[in-house]
Amino acid sequence: MSDNATPDLVFTGGTVVSHDGRRRNDVAIRDGRIIAVGEDLAVEGLPTVDATGLLVLPGLVDVHVHLREPGMTEKEDFASGTRAAAAGGVTTVVDMPNTSPPVATAERYRQKLDLVKEKAYVDFGLYGMLDHDNADEIAGMAELGAMGFKLFMGQTTGDNRCPNDAAIFRGLEAAAAAGLVVGVHAENDHLLRMFGDRLRSSGRTDPRAHLEGRPAFVEVEAVTRIITMATEAKAKLHIHHLSTADGLQRVRDLRAEGHRVSVEVLVGHLLLDDTAYDTYGNLIKLNPPIRPAADVNALWAGLGLGDIDVIATDHAPHTAAEQAEQDVWKAYGGFIGVETMLPLLLTAAAQGRLTVEDIVRLCSYTPARKWSMAAKGQVAPGFDADLVLVDPATQAVVDGTSMHSKHNVTPYEGWALTGAVVATYLRGGLIYEKGAIIGNPAGRQVRPARVPLATAGA
Repeated sequence: MSDNATPDLVFTGGTVVSHDGRRRNDVAIRDGRIIAVGEDLAVEGLPTVDATGLLVLPGLVDVHVHLREPGMTEKEDFASGTRAAAAGGVTTVVDMPNTSPPVATAERYRQKLDLVKEKAYVDFGLYGMLDHDNADEIAGMAELGAMGFKLFMGQTTGDNRCPNDAAIFRGLEAAAAAGLVVGVHAENDHLLRMFGDRLRSSGRTDPRAHLEGRPAFVEVEAVTRIITMATEAKAKLHIHHLSTADGLQRVRDLRAEGHRVSVEVLVGHLLLDDTAYDTYGNLIKLNPPIRPAADVNALWAGLGLGDIDVIATDHAPHTAAEQAEQDVWKAYGGFIGVETMLPLLLTAAAQGRLTVEDIVRLCSYTPARKWSMAAKGQVAPGFDADLVLVDPATQAVVDGTSMHSKHNVTPYEGWALTGAVVATYLRGGLIYEKGAIIGNPAGRQVRPARVPLATAGA
């Protein structure tokens, strides 16, 4: 720490956890940035935060949330969703574009940004949509700060038309030229509709019909097709919510052939298997669906082998009435998760299923790097002072009544937890502590450090 860089706040006595290790260190902050990490950094007379006995993590980066604004704010809005993020130790979210209307043009992107930017309690990025005919809008959305572009190859909330392969390829080329990630919901929409029609015609309305209507090969086919096209288009590709053993094996095979792609799994796909349909019914309807235990075990094994790059939530709120729907074809897919992700993963760490270092790597360091968030994802000099203080020993249970989303219906209700978020700091400012949101919205738009195709040597 240089003589002219006096901190305005120092965290003392905590154990700093990074993606590759942990060490008892102080963290010194000035003007919202970390200026030093080391021993004995406190300065007499200046403020300190005593983190003794706590873990100090970089704020989590959830690259897959649906905060439902504009057009569906009866389910969630940017204020309630980002308050939930703050309470969960998530200091940066990337919001999806399947709102009403979908964010598929530069003008709609601008309108959404203007609508939400004063409401965020954490920092945020916004995805644009790779639509059926909007390749010429990609550059405009990129200039406005789009974090990347979401491609829905299978139907989901919003029922937006899925592009054909020619439209997909044009969009991939445009995203590559802009130097931005294309994140993909990888399922074959034509097959999904065919299987769904068959099951409906047979009279099935039970929750398991959703699983049976989305067999694993539908994911495998879409993964194969999009990775092949993305390589040809030289696009940066990310597979959202990969859910099957066969899909993961196809990714391994294609990587071995030289294709480059990152892979995400959801907390729900790790912690729930198909036996949960008997307990939770349509509350756990998810696109792609909650899978059998063999797939869940394969995803955990993939985490251990390093085949999976990111864990996210697909935080997807609906109203309590919608969550209670009994007919699977009328029920919406998705449930809340941004507030429970870190406590649930800390619990898994306490059980030996992964380490806290793994959590940092999968939920902070790697997503920040993949989406080119230059100041996020590490507790290191020069990075934003987005910090989460964690007590790894606290015992609690999931309690929806204490949560911050608009509709706190969760399949994890009553689950036992080991580990809790004590406090969350955004750029050095306290935004959550011991159950309470602190202060007014202070979140800012995060823009990726773009490397366009023309200068990337691709």
